[in-house]
Amino acid sequence: MLRGDLPCPGVRVGRVAAYEFDIPEGIYVRPDAGRRQRAFLLLDESAQLNQPVVFKPERAGWWYIDLVEIRESGDTIRVIDHYVDFIVGPPGLPYRVLDLHELGEALTSGKLTTRQVAHVLAAAQAFADNYLQGEEHNGQEWPDFPPAALASVREVEIPGC
Repeated sequence: MLRGDLPCPGVRVGRVAAYEFDIPEGIYVRPDAGRRQRAFLLLDESAQLNQPVVFKPERAGWWYIDLVEIRESGDTIRVIDHYVDFIVGPPGLPYRVLDLHELGEALTSGKLTTRQVAHVLAAAQAFADNYLQGEEHNGQEWPDFPPAALASVREVEIPGC
């Protein structure tokens, strides 16, 4: 796995992957969490998910979702952040969409092409529809969140960690 240019140990099972990295010293980490962060990738959905160890204790177990560009080359998966994020807490609380202004700035500055921005926007809508709101969703539970697809890599040991 490459997180930007940082190599990280990881595993892939079908179209789902997981990798781990250490949070640098000097950055707050929840006291019971340790410094190791695991991130999950839905490779066909341009989504990276994690339960941040940097979240305060009252948000332990909440999820942070980055919409990303995923480039696969052989056994290497490269993840490039494309600005739009979700924060998802327990069912019954609203989810939040973050950093749309950063996506707009990336477009107007030329960091992202219109095609890349269109892909991110489509991925954001698809993620919300598939996992958080669904076509018929009106209850207190998320339709499929955390995604059932993560089960294959949630607890697997990652070689090299």
